Amino acid sequence: MKNNIKYNLIEIIIKIGEDKALLDAFLIDLLTPAEYAEINKRWKIIKMLDTGINQHKIATNLHVGIATVTRGSRALQDSKGGFKKVIDLTKI
Repeated sequence: MKNNIKYNLIEIIIKIGEDKALLDAFLIDLLTPAEYAEINKRWKIIKMLDTGINQHKIATNLHVGIATVTRGSRALQDSKGGFKKVIDLTKI
């Protein structure tokens, strides 16, 4: 059974995703500034890991715990996971 709340949010993001200004405004309203910053930081971690940067260097540069970077690394290594698929998609 699908989680209707989760899929409703995904549908909204897909619908407004082409309009970057609207998507940004929506996320600003939806998330606290700290949550929005955290999401951006986690994506930076994934992009840095994908380029081969050392986990400890990432943790130091982004002022995050090594466990946060390691979690991202594990998720990126999962070929069925979303991070790997999106990274590959953005390389096209």
